[in-house]
Amino acid sequence: MKSEEELWIKQVISGGPDAEHAFKAISVRYGPKLYSQIFRIIQNEAITKDVLQNVFIKVWSNLSSFKQESNLYTWMYRIARNESLTILASETRRSHVSIETSVVQIISGHKELDALTADEIYDYLKEAIETLPEKQAIVFELKYFENQKYSDISKLTGTSEGALKASYHIAKQKITAFLKTKLNH
Repeated sequence: MKSEEELWIKQVISGGPDAEHAFKAISVRYGPKLYSQIFRIIQNEAITKDVLQNVFIKVWSNLSSFKQESNLYTWMYRIARNESLTILASETRRSHVSIETSVVQIISGHKELDALTADEIYDYLKEAIETLPEKQAIVFELKYFENQKYSDISKLTGTSEGALKASYHIAKQKITAFLKTKLNH
């Protein structure tokens, strides 16, 4: 599978006659998984389809910058997650849906939290997640926001469940420390 992906990536980057066919193969292989991941965040079929289309546009436009340090799906997932969170933030702001409950679970006991708006809480949490290493951020999001099982995350990332549990625990500690620092200033 890895060599097949590498071939597709080279074909897309080269822009030759096989570029569109190779990109279609990538989208057929990963489209359904990305759709599921996006839908878990967005919870709206029409918006999920739009986000997925934007993800594939970004993948097509930026594939030459893919360093292949992680697998292709992990890189595409990161793009999908960022797109989803951006859309979710704008939808949250429009509908005044609060994500305070999630943040309160992480940093319970902070009086400063009451003074923040949902937008500010969301921005702090997003900023905290962006400080994490890429794989740790993915593990945190999949476990915390999407409530996925470690076994499913293990299949997705190719990392052992024990390592994922440790990564998630460390990510929570880092996010908690980051948010406490932000709230105390």
